[in-house]
Amino acid sequence: MIQRIAVLFAITGTGHVFSIMALKFMAQRGQVTQVAGIGEVESLIQLMIGLIGFGMQSDAIRNITLNSESWEEKFQQAQTARITLSILLMSLSLFSFSDSTYLCFLMAPLFAASSDYALYARGFPVVGTMVAFARVVVPLLLGIISVYHWPLHVVDVYVGATVVTYFITNIFMSLFLKVQLFYVPSFNSLRLYIKTFPLGILTLCFYFFGLGILLVAQLFFSEEELVISFLALKFYLVYKGAIRVIHQAFVSRMTEDRVCLSIDQISIMLGLAFLGSVMIFPNTFISLFFGNQFIDNQMFFVYLAISAIVFSIFNSSATRLILDKRDVDFMKIAIASVGVSVLFLLVIIQFSKSVEMITLSLLVGEGFFAFAIAIYFFSARAIWDRISYLVLCSLALGLPFTVKLIFEESLVTYFTSFIFMGLLLLLFSYKNFTLPVRVDK
Repeated sequence: MIQRIAVLFAITGTGHVFSIMALKFMAQRGQVTQVAGIGEVESLIQLMIGLIGFGMQSDAIRNITLNSESWEEKFQQAQTARITLSILLMSLSLFSFSDSTYLCFLMAPLFAASSDYALYARGFPVVGTMVAFARVVVPLLLGIISVYHWPLHVVDVYVGATVVTYFITNIFMSLFLKVQLFYVPSFNSLRLYIKTFPLGILTLCFYFFGLGILLVAQLFFSEEELVISFLALKFYLVYKGAIRVIHQAFVSRMTEDRVCLSIDQISIMLGLAFLGSVMIFPNTFISLFFGNQFIDNQMFFVYLAISAIVFSIFNSSATRLILDKRDVDFMKIAIASVGVSVLFLLVIIQFSKSVEMITLSLLVGEGFFAFAIAIYFFSARAIWDRISYLVLCSLALGLPFTVKLIFEESLVTYFTSFIFMGLLLLLFSYKNFTLPVRVDK
């Protein structure tokens, strides 16, 4: 288990760290409006991917995973539906008359033709992770280059690079899986979206607890204020993406309680590293990943880090409940959580227009979600296993705290202390992660 996760983390970690550093660089060297523009484009792209996948993609992953002999048929049905819906979504580009960013909806068929979800469902997580790496790195790399050569067209270059990267990787995946690149649209295929409506709502709710919250926040905050929100929420998505990699690597085994507990424990370790970075080494962490200009916004990152911890405790439920086909009950909790988060934001900004209220509302929503999930879907023993593990592992934060007291805050002490903290936690938890890896079909 550890070996597979290590390989996947090495690939995704490199890509995500590059994305954070690239955005930081562009925020410092480029124009604020350009970075905000990339954030708006990225938010719409993620919305498109969420709409195209909706619940049908999660259902397709479940069907492909559980029906290995007839997976091509399930894949064809899913892709036909995705492409059909994407063509309908292209009509939203008409809103570009009021906001040119909506031209991004013309890219919808490109995202629909992607078969990355099938790679994970078929047991090729490393290949899927390499594709994701290319899709993250290439557009941002060209974005950095454009800051020097075409500073007024950074967003245009980013969008163009995204189109080319998706097109090439789509071809690669179709050849790798030996499937068609494009399927003829069929309106009858859209029934799949109706059948999987609860899963679709879940997808949109998960989207909200990330970049989606910016769709509400942009109504109340300026472009300059939203830059920090985009950068920080992008980092939050990196954290969630790292956890998603673990889910994808072991999706076929996440009906087992022991596997789910191990995944939650790994997530808790990552969340503690995030929280410790913000609480113990705030100046180093913020300046390293986001820039010195955001050091005064420490509480923004504190709320975000606490959200990461709260999310980590029961995060395996997202995949487990889908595999167990408990979609409707799960959907109700997700909708309620988004409602709580939005309502809190609408109320709190009446008293404070501080940008920190964005991540505080995120924390409130994640907290409600975790509490409801624990009450309705986890036994008392399962809750105790996770909470007790969190409490015990949090003691390891004493190591970086002690290092800071003795040697003061610096880049060296930051990395050194958390490397040793990670090793300490791995030694403490090693037996929990030595699960036999089942051979993928």
